[in-house]
Amino acid sequence: MKKEIKAPRPSRKLQHLQFAAHSASRNSVIVHLSNGTRLTGIVVASDNYMLLLGRDAEDPTPTLVYKRAITVVTPAHAPEAAATLLEAEASPDFVRLYIPRTRKRR
Repeated sequence: MKKEIKAPRPSRKLQHLQFAAHSASRNSVIVHLSNGTRLTGIVVASDNYMLLLGRDAEDPTPTLVYKRAITVVTPAHAPEAAATLLEAEASPDFVRLYIPRTRKRR
């Protein structure tokens, strides 16, 4: 019986390469979380599930961030056009979601 070998997901490989590049360059990044929080720092290390974000390369207490909570990672020295694009996407207007009624159980 042969074992089925799964091919590595290309998105994970791309993500790993991106965080490795941020970690090697030691440039400051802005991490946008799914709850709206923005964290600024240097990527100290990363693995499949977590990211260590420190104030500098020798930070004794880096912040641990789960990758599933991260929505966007941008360089801190990015042009202002990218920042305004992110602000434009977050519309201040409240849009009520349509939730269809379901039949009540008897």
